[in-house]
Amino acid sequence: MMEMKIIIFLVAFAAVTLVGAFACSYQIYHMTRIDAEARGLKHPKFWGLFAMNGNNSGGLVMYLIGRRKYPVINMSAEDSKEIERRKKSAGAGLIFLTIGAMGLVICIIFQ
Repeated sequence: MMEMKIIIFLVAFAAVTLVGAFACSYQIYHMTRIDAEARGLKHPKFWGLFAMNGNNSGGLVMYLIGRRKYPVINMSAEDSKEIERRKKSAGAGLIFLTIGAMGLVICIIFQ
């Protein structure tokens, strides 16, 4: 009976972790796309996909280094507000990711 409860908690925390990871990736994609459009970079959707890849955030780091050559040309106030809103949403995603990961570790320890 105790093992069944642990399995249920493991599945629940794994779901919370996945939701948090997906939310962070989704918000990073949109923030990068908006920033790339404002800087006049070609293929902003590609840059968004490149930045959100989960391989040690290498794509995001490369984007941040490469964008220094391109100053912001036309970022509207709406785009700035959208980026701020997405930053808050990414923070919420990180909270979900952290809670889920901590829950998984605790469940594994008490298994």
